[in-house]
Amino acid sequence: MKEASDVYSIKDLEYFTGIKAHTIRIWEKRYNILSPERTDSNIRMYSEDELKKLLNVAYLNRNGFKISKISRLSEDELNSTVLSVSSKFEDPNQEFHPGRALMSALRFDETKFIDTLLPFFENHGFEITYSRFLEHLLDNAKILWQTGSLSRSQENFIRTIVRELMITEYHAIETPVEYPGIVFAVVNTTGQNAEIPLLFCRFVIRNMGFDVIYPGEKLPPGEVAEIHKMRSFSVMVLSYSSSGTGERNLEYYSGLGKMLGLRKIILLGYPDDEDVSKFDNIIVASTADSFYNAVLMFT
Repeated sequence: MKEASDVYSIKDLEYFTGIKAHTIRIWEKRYNILSPERTDSNIRMYSEDELKKLLNVAYLNRNGFKISKISRLSEDELNSTVLSVSSKFEDPNQEFHPGRALMSALRFDETKFIDTLLPFFENHGFEITYSRFLEHLLDNAKILWQTGSLSRSQENFIRTIVRELMITEYHAIETPVEYPGIVFAVVNTTGQNAEIPLLFCRFVIRNMGFDVIYPGEKLPPGEVAEIHKMRSFSVMVLSYSSSGTGERNLEYYSGLGKMLGLRKIILLGYPDDEDVSKFDNIIVASTADSFYNAVLMFT
């Protein structure tokens, strides 16, 4: 990838957004969503602004806007619509106000950023702090970066600290493995944006007394079978990303799960329960609470 020079290939965009390259090409051709430069060998290359735009487009599409309507928005209209839609999910009476943490991130002040979060860890524990506060903070930071209110380095600063906190909390778990016959595999098949939700899933699984395999960075779906050859597992956890998983992918994973003899596949955040209901070995977990309940089935 060419992140350092703010130039991206279509594969980079697929990695950062979870949107398949084929879909990106269709949106380009049919709706003029992006206008990449081309190299002498006719390879598409995209700017950081185009990456942000694609993330904004995917966000609105995921929240019910048709691509045809999104494509007619100017840059300012696109940004303001994204901010407007994201604000609908905010609870004015909630205990946690992301602005305080975001202000420390603007100054790259790690001590103040962590100090803002510590009371929630102390009062609620890690799982509730993540599901009620950190998840919302990460969503806010991403939207603010997409709309130009945070720099990439500021948004990355927030994500990096949250990631480090999650890894620290995971390694501090003292719960013994109580169910040695059931092993979970938490597999990233969608890209960078799936990492923190999957790290949270790893924490929940291990903290509930199960053993867990987490291979880390994005892997091709075919690698799942290779992991199973080396060490068998009973349940697989995957993350949905916008425009990245359709019914054909569900058929693939369902078939893979049956081939490997898995008890279940837990799919994080898939938007259409009707699609998933066709596959008896797939469970959708759209929230942290529903994921916890899905894991609870195996106790």
